[in-house]
Amino acid sequence: MRLCVLFVVLITTVTARYMTNEVKYADSDFMVKQKAIFEIFANIWQPEIHNSYYDEAKNFNYLTIKDKITNEHAFECFSNCYEKGFIGMEDIFSPLQKEHNHQMLAVFKMLYYAKDWDAFYNFMVWARFNINPGMFIQAVTMAVLHRDDFAGYILPAIYEISPYYFFNSYVITKARRIEMMGYESMEKVGNVHTYTIPMNYTNYYIKTNPESKLAYFMEDMGLNSYYYYWNMDYYGYLGGDQYDLKKDRRGEFYMYQIRQILARYYLERLSVGLGEIPEINFWSTINTGYTSNLMFYNGVNFPTRTNYYMMHLNSDNSRYVDHLFGLERRIFDAIDSGYFLKPNGEKMMLDKPESIEYLGNLIQNNKDTMGNTYFYGLLETFGRKLLSGSFESIESFTRIPGVMELFETAMRDPMFYVFYKRITFFYEAFINKMPRYKKSDLVFDGVKFESVEMDKLLTYFDMFTADITNAVDVALDTQDNIKSKVEFKAQVPRLNHVPFNVHMKLTSNKVQKAVITMFVGPKYDSFGKYIDFTQNRNNYWEIDRWIVDLKKGANVIDRKSTEFSWFVKDRTTYYELYKGLMTAINGGDKFPLDMSEAHCGFPSRLMLPRGRVGGLPVQFFFMVYPYHAPSVERFTGFDPSVSCGVGSGARYLDSMPFGYPFNRQFEYHFKLTENMILHETFIHHKANDEIMVPY
Repeated sequence: MRLCVLFVVLITTVTARYMTNEVKYADSDFMVKQKAIFEIFANIWQPEIHNSYYDEAKNFNYLTIKDKITNEHAFECFSNCYEKGFIGMEDIFSPLQKEHNHQMLAVFKMLYYAKDWDAFYNFMVWARFNINPGMFIQAVTMAVLHRDDFAGYILPAIYEISPYYFFNSYVITKARRIEMMGYESMEKVGNVHTYTIPMNYTNYYIKTNPESKLAYFMEDMGLNSYYYYWNMDYYGYLGGDQYDLKKDRRGEFYMYQIRQILARYYLERLSVGLGEIPEINFWSTINTGYTSNLMFYNGVNFPTRTNYYMMHLNSDNSRYVDHLFGLERRIFDAIDSGYFLKPNGEKMMLDKPESIEYLGNLIQNNKDTMGNTYFYGLLETFGRKLLSGSFESIESFTRIPGVMELFETAMRDPMFYVFYKRITFFYEAFINKMPRYKKSDLVFDGVKFESVEMDKLLTYFDMFTADITNAVDVALDTQDNIKSKVEFKAQVPRLNHVPFNVHMKLTSNKVQKAVITMFVGPKYDSFGKYIDFTQNRNNYWEIDRWIVDLKKGANVIDRKSTEFSWFVKDRTTYYELYKGLMTAINGGDKFPLDMSEAHCGFPSRLMLPRGRVGGLPVQFFFMVYPYHAPSVERFTGFDPSVSCGVGSGARYLDSMPFGYPFNRQFEYHFKLTENMILHETFIHHKANDEIMVPY
């Protein structure tokens, strides 16, 4: 199956786009398939709706497509799971539960190895009414993201597919109540009944501890969606030659992502007056509790972890803590000794900077690790379960997971960042053994940064609207797609910033290709003490990296924040996507496909930390360095206008380490080289009506 699209190039500077500005338009065959994907997720949490898909599912038997599943083992694995029994339609799916994960992977592989669209479609429709919704959503999401022939197909935003994991129980309950009252109380626009429910963050209802100041950041649906999709792209249980994730330096990328998340979070902490990210001792009281105010589809509330939580007093937890400490000790021993053990007992060396790839795989314990998975264990799984405050299951199939046990909700919990900080201790232990960067390692002979100027940096909150129609059940005999009749919306304030420009002047002694990287970090720590960038490298957040062609002599480079390559704009709502698709199918405006809302991009509205009314002092670090071509030419093997290129080995701009030059320590008394420059400025926070106020 091939992606068939009409091609057009569109240059824009209005909105952020992931890596490329190209736009394509879907043809009729593509739109028919896209329509099925959109519609299959409508009211996905309702186990039964007597629509046309339900009729198709009743008349289908998965055994009829056995010869259309290209991997015989995948079919046998699913058949065995089905015969033994899947978890119930209204049970809670927990991907960290071993049995749940095994079943989900069985469903995923049936979809992934389906020979053609017909086999994929028939099994997807059948699974919609026979497989647990949470399990189904993850399996279909991963299949669409990982199949090469599905490049360009759009999934509705995960917060609109599964609103229960992003919108509190007040909003969900009110939407259900309005539905029961009938459409008379709803505004009607054309033939669509619409109702908008205002929502605030958890700390609006209850302030459990100082960390709740950051609810607007930790509970941001764009941030949590980004983390969810990162885990779908590089799911720990996918690996090997089938998925080629190792081509993307997944272990190194794993450690880089963790460090970047923490750097971004730390800047937000400084904005609201909080100090360093705390450290954790599993044998001591955990001071920070968390109440999510979320509930599952079946009405069960998410577990709450109280303040001063003493998990070590529980006998089961005590056993897990012992095991977790054992895993940590083995990883530290591997770093200290300079090698870890393969399953056959052979040594895998950790003696050079590039070995971070092996260490990252080992810590995540993914399928591409070369380490003994039983010996080094599931560190993240144990840590998340312990910190979630969830209950021990009576039966192996049943569990009420805490927020840290689901990829959709993990970043809502303050302990998520505390736990990730603990994981970075492995990274620091490893890096401490590596050579420090010397001036000779970082200098770019003949190239000099002369100056940097930036616009005033302003942040504010604006209202964001999301489609939460999937939180509302419909009548069993509903025949028409729900999107043509009613739309429930939630409106929530989210952090944003005024677009800004960066003006740079450089000189070069010759014509050459180079790369400019741009980081932002704090000027002062939480005690108001100035921190030298060489001692604070872990708290610098990388916001852009791009290739430039330098000419001999003076170079003036202007970069707009809307051009920063890793960021994406807000997602179009489920309803608007479906409406646009149907308009195109019926002969109206074309249906565009581009990377402006790519699932793998970071939300552009969170590019800058909140800052302060009087200004948060920050430092922007710029460095220009020689271009080092990657081993595989960028964008090889995939179309960057419709695909993130996961598993291609050709995603990255150059061959330098992630986070360079902050990936390693600097030599003692290191001073800025001529190809580096620090720009000091402030990030101001304003109310909406003040954002146009000049200096």
